[in-house]
Amino acid sequence: MKVLLIDDNEKLNNIIKQFLELKGYNVISTTDGKNALKYINNEKFNLYIIDIHLPNTNGLDIVKHIRSKDLNIPIIMITSSLEVENFINAFKNGANEFIKKPFHLEELEIRINNLFNKEITNIIKINEKLSFDILNQELYLNNNLVKLRKKELRLLTILLKHKNKIVSKEEIISYVWENTQRDEYPLRQLVSSLKHKVPELKNHIQSFTSKGYKIEV
Repeated sequence: MKVLLIDDNEKLNNIIKQFLELKGYNVISTTDGKNALKYINNEKFNLYIIDIHLPNTNGLDIVKHIRSKDLNIPIIMITSSLEVENFINAFKNGANEFIKKPFHLEELEIRINNLFNKEITNIIKINEKLSFDILNQELYLNNNLVKLRKKELRLLTILLKHKNKIVSKEEIISYVWENTQRDEYPLRQLVSSLKHKVPELKNHIQSFTSKGYKIEV
């Protein structure tokens, strides 16, 4: 498992890195937020461990950037701050776990194990015929893999991550088009294409004018 560790406390950074490597993890570490973004953009990771307060780019902005690209990779936030606002913002922006400094390394290990035990079973049943593997972004119809384009799979992923809730057009566009800057995003056409390819989804994906889309499961 490949881990990106981001903490500007060099001593703690080294301690966590050595501990995780002893447990068999492949760990890349950095103390700088700007360097972290370079790693995130150029490499694939299975887990992020991020301090909130970082030089150049803070941890919350890094979490937002990660979530604009991938909704599934677990993120653990760490901080020495007691401010409740930090906890709220961390989870609001997509963190899965939050650890207050100082902490025992065994606690970090427990949090990691719990996160991956939860993710392993993350198969969502849309109806009797359709199921979606949200980890691998794969749609199955009667247990047969359905071939879809990357953007169609990312659309399904973000809708199912917030199943039975309206997801704003802005949030969908940011995730599906991976935060790229464009004058126009053909979101309506993408939804139409998905329904055309998988007619069984027609009654599940709903459009809400000027608000967004929702998938009923």
